Order: sequence, then C-alpha cells, then structure tokens
Amino acid sequence: MRSKRTQIITAALRRFRTFGVCGTTLQDVAEASQVPLGNLYYYFKTRDDLVLAVLEECERELTLLLTRLAPLPPTAWLAGYFEWLLADPEVAVQLGCPFGALATELRALGHPAAPRAADIVHTYLRAVRTHAESLNLPAGTGDDVFLTVQGAYVVSRVSGDAALFRASIERLRIRTLGA
Repeated sequence: MRSKRTQIITAALRRFRTFGVCGTTLQDVAEASQVPLGNLYYYFKTRDDLVLAVLEECERELTLLLTRLAPLPPTAWLAGYFEWLLADPEVAVQLGCPFGALATELRALGHPAAPRAADIVHTYLRAVRTHAESLNLPAGTGDDVFLTVQGAYVVSRVSGDAALFRASIERLRIRTLGA
C-alpha cells in the first residue's frame, strides 16, 4: 500500500503535468489524492515543499528509465528509448514531456526550483546525446533527437493528436537507427 505522502506526490505530479503548477491548487491536490487538505499540510508545509517533492519524483522516474536502459549497448539503448516514448502516445499527448513541461513552467514563473528542474532536463538530454554520439552519428544528432522529441510532445499535445506523436517518433527512430 502506498503511503499518504506518495499518494499526494503522485496526485500533484499528475495535476501539475495536466494543468500546470499555476493551474493547480493545494485543494486540487488534496481532492485528487483523496487526502483532507489539513493532512496535506502535515506532509508539505508549503506549496514549494510539494513542488520540490514532485521534482524528486521526476528525478526518480528519469533515474529508473536510465537505469533500465544503462546495461544496453548504444543502438539497443536508443531503441529502448524510442520504445519508452511510444509506450503510450495518448499519455504523451495528454501530459506532455514528463520532465520538460514542468521545467518550462517553473522557469517561466521564476520559481526557486527552476534550476533543479532544468538539471533534470539536462540529465535527460545528456543521456540521449551520449548514446547517439556512441553510435558515431553525425555531430549534434543526439541534440536533434532530443529536441525533435520535445517538439513532438508540444505540438501533439496542442493538437491532441496521439497519431502525430507516434508517427513523428517512429520517423525519428527510423532516421536515427535505420529500419
């Protein structure tokens, strides 16, 4: 059974990804986590404490992905990365990038946690860059893959088109790894 704290963080993360930090009240998080608002304050004294806990969860998610892919050689690593991206295009369209959307909003808000969120995105970028470079692909290919993925998240989320996301990532996979 999940702890109440984990329940709150999970609900906050989903709300932040769906409605943004600005579009989410602590009452929204309390309702989504089925925890009374007073109990939420027991676990998180401030909204900023909750934002930091959500960023810790984002780091944990990224670490899990990178750990799962780590033992693979570069080609298999990138294939696994594309597979992860394509696992659920509907969620990709609904929530956007699991790391980039929150980092973008926190930076726009001038939130004190923005640098930490940016670090998560840079860790993600470095992983993609490193594995693309290991394949001796043209310089900048890793950055291009990462930026194309981010663009696919944004445009498909705006359009609500999971097929667009799926097709974009599939074309990128083929261009990067071949058929």
